[in-house]
Amino acid sequence: MSVVHHPSDETLAAFAAGQLDEGLALVLACHVETDRESRRRLRELQAVQGALLDAVEPVAMASGPSPAAIAARAEPASSSAIPMTETGMPKVLHTYGLGPWRPVGIRIAMRRVDVPGADARVFMLRAGPGVSLPHHKHTGFEWTTILAGAYEHEYGRYAAGDFDEADAEHDHTPRVDPVEGCTCIVAMTGSVQLQGWFGRLLQPLVRF
Repeated sequence: MSVVHHPSDETLAAFAAGQLDEGLALVLACHVETDRESRRRLRELQAVQGALLDAVEPVAMASGPSPAAIAARAEPASSSAIPMTETGMPKVLHTYGLGPWRPVGIRIAMRRVDVPGADARVFMLRAGPGVSLPHHKHTGFEWTTILAGAYEHEYGRYAAGDFDEADAEHDHTPRVDPVEGCTCIVAMTGSVQLQGWFGRLLQPLVRF
């Protein structure tokens, strides 16, 4: 797997310090699990942060989940969890509850990911080959890790293992790979804003 798109230094530093919402952190952890370069950068950041902590007076720990806490979650999955039997599923997801796949459009399906206490909404999205999603933007963050297949939009092509870090400054029109299709996990804050006249017609139907 050759990963092209990585998280920003600021995002990875916040993850290392346990400062991210757990929903956002989970999606980033799925990327880190598969990408050697991001794991190396994360270890370097943790080493720097550890050295800085040794040099200052103790303070209260950040309230967000640490990368280690996410990766080593030991509590059982919720009663709504589906056994993680799909091949290629990140190990970090094994203790989170998943809803069933539900159609949300033509050749598009979504399943909820239960992340207790998270402000971000987390879900998996699966789209068939060649599907084009509506042109849209967000009022908050939309972080995506590609689990299988690929898509592309105005900012590049994103394939398995890539991390797509979008915020309110981005608007895009994802187009799914015409051969492989795409499966990804997404954490989203704020709301989706569909663009153009067709998007405005569809906006009342959007429930992400």
